[in-house]
Amino acid sequence: MTAALPDSFVRPTIISDIPFVGDIHSATMKATLEAALGHDLPNEVAEQLSAENLSKNWSLSVSAPPAPTYRTLTAVEGAAIVGFAAAAPADQALIGAPENNPGTIEILALEVPAKHGRKGHGSRLLAAIAEFAEQDHAGEMQVWIMVGDEAKTRFFQGAGFAPRGIQRSLELGTDLVTEQCWYTVLEPEDHTGHHH
Repeated sequence: MTAALPDSFVRPTIISDIPFVGDIHSATMKATLEAALGHDLPNEVAEQLSAENLSKNWSLSVSAPPAPTYRTLTAVEGAAIVGFAAAAPADQALIGAPENNPGTIEILALEVPAKHGRKGHGSRLLAAIAEFAEQDHAGEMQVWIMVGDEAKTRFFQGAGFAPRGIQRSLELGTDLVTEQCWYTVLEPEDHTGHHH
């Protein structure tokens, strides 16, 4: 008999998740930025990315979402919180006129620490966001990925995302890092008899 794997699933984030979400986000953001920069973070940046600061931000998003379509999700394995994601409508101004844009859901965060990686948590989070995006009748999902974040690039590429051809720069102390926008089109006719 093999021991059953702990139950893994995704659910909406609740306030008691916030300290874990802050910890995860702090760890993954620092790792991503250090990879992008190729060196340790400047102290003031590392302080801004402390678990405490990020927890504060997330607790606001969870307790008072800025819009009904703003969603935060937690990935759970057994009793442990092993990842989280957040998504909201993208900034329309970037993409063009709203009438030719059937709605783009932006993935604001999708974080699974490396030690919990390769167990499908990221894919479950992404699938949950895609399902919400379809409920909201969005036509696309997009995500900003830091240049140099190989793991995230591979993950989203494998999920069918492609570069949109826009990038933006973020200042980190004296450094600049570049983020690229990746997107995927949601196919409305994918409903092969799945009616919720």
